[in-house]
Amino acid sequence: MEATIKKIAVFGGTGMLGKPVVRELIRAGYGVTAMVRDSGRAASKLPEKVTLKEGDLASKKDIAAALEGADAVYLNLSTRPDVKKYDHFIAERDGLENVLAVVAQINGDADGSHGLEAGKGDRPESETVGDSNPSGPVKRVAAISSLVHRYNGTGNFHWWAFEIKQWAEKILREADVPVTIFYPSSFMETMDQGGILQGRRLMLVGRSRQPMHFIAGKDYGRMVAEAFRHHNESDQFYDIHGTEALTFDDAALEFIKNYRHGPLKITRVPMWLIKLVGTVNGEVNYLANIMNALNNYAEPKPDPSVWENLGRPKVTLAEYARRL
Repeated sequence: MEATIKKIAVFGGTGMLGKPVVRELIRAGYGVTAMVRDSGRAASKLPEKVTLKEGDLASKKDIAAALEGADAVYLNLSTRPDVKKYDHFIAERDGLENVLAVVAQINGDADGSHGLEAGKGDRPESETVGDSNPSGPVKRVAAISSLVHRYNGTGNFHWWAFEIKQWAEKILREADVPVTIFYPSSFMETMDQGGILQGRRLMLVGRSRQPMHFIAGKDYGRMVAEAFRHHNESDQFYDIHGTEALTFDDAALEFIKNYRHGPLKITRVPMWLIKLVGTVNGEVNYLANIMNALNNYAEPKPDPSVWENLGRPKVTLAEYARRL
């Protein structure tokens, strides 16, 4: 494969959005190392060609081991619904900081601070790691963000989970290594793997007022793989859209029409009820905030240059539902 980047270390490769990226990186010919908590479980989820290294994002030594020989990094770090605002370690915040610190040390930043305040946040580990990488420096760090987090600060909407995404974006942009940040719209996988499909019902929260450009994980993964082929010394930022603009309500109807495993019905849960339950349940509060943002955020129109550079998405929501 004629590419500057040949081997990629992936953090967060076994989840709903990580797996399709890993599969497409392998299909594109990249060598992939995935740091995982449990290699036995990960082996059943990822292609055989993936090198698995057990580790924890709280450990810089584990991160360094996963980065051994890597030309680039792909980060699929998110704040899960069960994470609390004041948790000591949050992967999307502290894990990102640790990865960037190790990359900085590998690339020759003696203290690995990469522009961050020393000791910020009382991290679980402050160990140093080796400053060499058998294949040379890490040439690029790529990460997934989201379009919808830009809704934060609109009107009276403020959410700490989106503030972490904003902070992560800032830290990546300030890193002393070329970065790529992907800002995808909603994923089709949300319909069947993200809690919307419950038995024979699609559970919709509130009223969807704005269309989203749903994209399949396979198409997103292919675009990520292509982006690594465009490596140079500059930072790269991509808004990732699917080809169809659908509200959640329209998407649910399209999914139902093409789903082949029995009839489905829509159950609508009032937003006020979710917010009320969310006052005493953190995971429901997460649902209330994310659905509030998705229902009201007006996405920018697709940028044709992104499809020209990374390829046009192929999977429609109807095709996705039929393949399940």
